[in-house]
Formats: sequence, structure tokens, C-alpha cells
Amino acid sequence: MKNFTLFLLGLVLTYVPTCLSQMNIIRCYSELLKPSYPCCKNDTIVYADKIGDWGVEDGKWCGIGNGFSKKLDNFCFSILLGYHCCQSCEIVVTDKDGNWGIENGKWCGIKDSCIPSENETKNPMRDDTNFDFAFLKMENRKENMVYSPLSIKYALKMLEEGAVNNTFSEINQAIGNIELPKYTSIDERLSIANGIFIKDIYFENVNTEYINTLKEKYDAEIQKDEFENAQNVNQWVSDKTFGIIRDIIKDELVKNPSHALILISALAIDGKWAVPFKVYDTMPDQFYTDDGEKIKVTMMIKKETSGSNLSYYMDDNVTAITMDLNDDITPKIEFMAIMPNENLSEFIKNLTKEQIQHIDRYLTTVEEGKKDIVLNIPRFEFEYGLMLKKDLMGLGINGIFDEQKADLSRMVNRDVNNGNNFYIADTIHKAKIEFTENGVKAAAVTSTQGFFALSGPPFSPEAIIFNKPFMFIIRDKEAKNIWFTGTVYKPNLWEK
Repeated sequence: MKNFTLFLLGLVLTYVPTCLSQMNIIRCYSELLKPSYPCCKNDTIVYADKIGDWGVEDGKWCGIGNGFSKKLDNFCFSILLGYHCCQSCEIVVTDKDGNWGIENGKWCGIKDSCIPSENETKNPMRDDTNFDFAFLKMENRKENMVYSPLSIKYALKMLEEGAVNNTFSEINQAIGNIELPKYTSIDERLSIANGIFIKDIYFENVNTEYINTLKEKYDAEIQKDEFENAQNVNQWVSDKTFGIIRDIIKDELVKNPSHALILISALAIDGKWAVPFKVYDTMPDQFYTDDGEKIKVTMMIKKETSGSNLSYYMDDNVTAITMDLNDDITPKIEFMAIMPNENLSEFIKNLTKEQIQHIDRYLTTVEEGKKDIVLNIPRFEFEYGLMLKKDLMGLGINGIFDEQKADLSRMVNRDVNNGNNFYIADTIHKAKIEFTENGVKAAAVTSTQGFFALSGPPFSPEAIIFNKPFMFIIRDKEAKNIWFTGTVYKPNLWEK
């Protein structure tokens, strides 16, 4: 925003009256200014200073009246920079010039007189944590679900690097100016990889600067491919996810003559519990679904008597636990489960970052609680595919999917494919998780296809039983970056 603002400022200042305070005030004073400005034909005021009122006609400044200024409640700084004033008070970003918003896909300045309402200050998509849970809310259909917010954010940030104008604004409004962490992959335990597969005949059309940015900022691997089939892409994904995710791309997709590139972010962990469950303690137990059904599930059980590998929280509304994974590597990864005492789907609808922060604040380790804990939590294993394109459009990212409106000119030259515009035809997000006595295996892939055309610490319980639907989070224990999140409505059945 800063560089763009400075450039426009240089243009606009050639039209803005200067040294007005030194001029005499007469009828249509602007005609006698040096340089002079014509008198306006109408009285539509777009700017006012202490000398007079100003309008714009035929793309040029003009003076209004005899020079006595009126106070403008709707004045904003952005007029001088070539942007309209916002109608609302919703602030998206602030820089040295002032507060900015976005309306109708365009930047606008927040009015000087603006006092944001309570609702306008609560844009949930500008908050990183709320973005992480946005897909839980949008696809809240009482079914097992898993996805990786971190993988989605990597993919969107890489797209944003190639976007300009409204396309950039829409992505930025959804994810904000987040700085993504750089993690180092650890063989067979932790993997985070970004890559771009480019069809060989289009390789020269992808901007070199964009490719270099992906390499430097996202450690992206650049692959030139004939796109005769999806084998190379799928093998890359399988390698980066320890074989957990396979065959995410179909052959028919890459064979499309208009298919130019595939942008991928892959993430996987194979984590062992710092203190594992014992298989011989696993037994059948009752689990109560959101719909009132009683099912027999595979319940894992372990007793914690010391150490800080298990922490817990309980109040009248929720029960929560955290357990450490891969205790011997960095970053430290932890698993969190949150079971509301009432309906999980209703809990998800109203979930906020403040609730997670409250639980974090009052988590109690076994040592701190000074009481042995017996944890009962069921096994689960499933995979899930987000309706990612639909969800992103629900978050306001629309133009990038429109073959006429998409503006990815920092990614691909606009004259590619005989002048046809470059756009994103589809996005795919697939994730899989295995939660067992030994630990957690989880992986996720985000792919985009580019085409032309409350209270104090709780009382320490003796037993914590997850026997109702619950949500989970797998995250960096220190930085709190969420790698995976999801819901468990039906764990593994005992008979299976």
C-alpha cells in the first residue's frame, strides 16, 4: 500500500492547490491562483481547506463559491490520493496516510469524522485465529472433518504474491497481512512443502520475479511438466505427505489444453505421543452423538500421574485437554481436544478466539493439579475434502475465479495464450488424520489450478471422558500456529 500511495501522491499533487493560505479570497478565488483553477459549474464539494471549497469536473480541480469554507463531515484524506471515501467505518489496514477500507472491491479512505460501530470493528476474517476456524463454521454439517488452516494460508499467500488490484485486495481482506512461519522439515516426522508445477509450453509466460519470490519466501520447488498426466504431481504430493495423501489430481484435469500451472502447499506430521496409550487398555465404550444416538466406539485409556505432557481444563460449558507430540523435536507440537457439554455444532457456530485463549490461560498440568488423571478418548481415522472454492468465495475471494476479472499479472504475463486472461479455475483441499494409541498422523494438501480463460482454574477431576462429539486442534505449542483442526462426530466403531 505504501509504494502505491506514494506514487499516486506524486500524480495528485500536480492538481492540488498549493500555498492557498497566502491567496486573497474573492468570488471564485480559484481562477486567480497560480496555477489557476476554473470555477466549478456545480456545487458538489469533494474537498475543503481553510481557503475554500473544491470540486472535480472533467478530471480537474475547480473552485466553488467565494472561498468561505464549509466543514465537511464526510471528508477523508484519500481524496487527495485518488481514492474515494468509504461509506462505512470498517478499517482493513492503517498506514502513515490514515485508515483504509475496502468497498466494492476497491480501496477507500475512512472518513475523518468516522466513529466505527461495534459491529464494524468485528470483521472476523481479519483475525488470523478466526480465519483458522472459518471453514469449521461454513461446513458445519455434523460430520467428521479435518483440514489445515496453515496449508490454505500458504496457498493463498503464494497466490497473493502474483495478484494486483482487486484480486490482491480480496485475498488480503480475507487473510490480512499475516507473516507465515518458516518450518524445517524433519524426515518422516514433519513435512511442510510448497511447489508450483508449470506446463512446459507456458513456462516462459510465468514471471521470473514471481518464481524467485516463491523460492525465497516460501522455499517453493519449481517443476516444469508436460502435463500429459497427473503422475508427477501426485507423486510429489505423496512424497511430501509421507504417503498419507495420494492421487489428489486427476489426469483429465492436467490434460486440459488451457491448464497452465498447479500451485501446491502440502503439510504432514507423523507424531508420537510423549506418553503413549497402551493398546491393551483400549476397550469398547459408549459414545453419544449430537443426534442422541448411542454407539459403541474404540476408547483409548491412559493414566497420567506426573509430568506436564497432559494438561486439562473443565468448566460448566466445556472439557478440554492438550497432549504433547514429538517431544524431542522443534517445533513442539501439541494436540488439543475440546468437548462442549451441549451440542458441538452449536458450539462451532459461536466459537471465538477468546474461548480458545481462555482455555489456554487456565489449562492445568497434572503436576499443578496434584491429582492423577485418567483420560478416556476414542480412536478416530478419516479424511475430508473442503469445498474450498465455494468457501473462499464466501470469504469474499471472488475475482480470482473469474476468467474476465482475475488479475494475476505479477504471476503470469497477460498476453499468454493469445491474449486470454489467466485465472484460477478451481482449488482443492484434502486432509486425512489417524488418531491412535501411538500418536497422530495427519496430512493436508491445498492445490490451485491456474487456467487461461469466564472463570478461574477449575477443580481437578479424577477422570476425563470424551464420550460426546468434540473438536480438535493440532498446533505449534509455542507460536500457536494451527496446523490442523476439525471435528469428531463419530469415532472409530468398536466392531471395526
